[in-house]
Amino acid sequence: MLLEKLRRGEGFSEAEREIAGYVLERREQVLGMTIGQLASAAYASNPTIVRLCRKLGVSGFREFKIVLASELERSAGIEDVDANVPFGLKESAETIAGRIADLTQATVREGSQLLQGPDLDAAAALLDSAKQVYLFATGDSMVRALSFQGKLLKVNRLVHVTHLMQEQGYYAYNAGIEDCAVFITYHGQQSGYAEYAATMKQNGVKLIAITANSEGTLADLCDLVLPLPLSEDPISKIATFSSQIAIDYVLNVLYSCMFNLRYESNFEMKQSGQTYVERMNGL
Repeated sequence: MLLEKLRRGEGFSEAEREIAGYVLERREQVLGMTIGQLASAAYASNPTIVRLCRKLGVSGFREFKIVLASELERSAGIEDVDANVPFGLKESAETIAGRIADLTQATVREGSQLLQGPDLDAAAALLDSAKQVYLFATGDSMVRALSFQGKLLKVNRLVHVTHLMQEQGYYAYNAGIEDCAVFITYHGQQSGYAEYAATMKQNGVKLIAITANSEGTLADLCDLVLPLPLSEDPISKIATFSSQIAIDYVLNVLYSCMFNLRYESNFEMKQSGQTYVERMNGL
């Protein structure tokens, strides 16, 4: 999405970053500007703006404004909340609840816009056909990975996950051509993951990355990348609100797409498994 690319600023020159910053701060105002007015306001040149537009995947400033207007229209009605500091000092509980609700909606909306149907179908097929699934995650993302493991377990998928880096290394070493690995890492720079991915790729393991760093080394090694909105700063954030909302959303979508491939049999398996567990636990 256009706004997401502006926030990332990947491959931008310093002048292009200045333009991107100006647009992000004055989105509605930019819609009414000519290219010359934006160039003057952002202390840039017309050719620099045109180059930025092409890096963003649009032909020029006119198409840029059309796409920007469309994205702003889709986000209308939801307050723009800072993902790093979504509420201020001594705000009421009601205000905080509303801001977190807005942040949740905005994150899911952006995440939905980034996901592509063909990539989801391909990722679901890889999980469905895998003999074993390996999940790589740490920190808060591990909680989401464990939840995902629980969902897959209920439809009889063999899933391995551990928070210990040494054990993750063994997973990478032992995984084979019939297996699939999913890397869940917001910034895509978790120590060791690129090396693990390189080893598994050499051994024929199918690789999926769920990350906001879709152009990093890890993403380049993976067969498929399911992108996350990039909205959190590792230093200034007060908690991993947006990133974990986004990861949870993508994992839920991925599970649902995989479940849907064998809907009737998966549904029957989940129901019969739940009945057995409840009977064994005297529920």
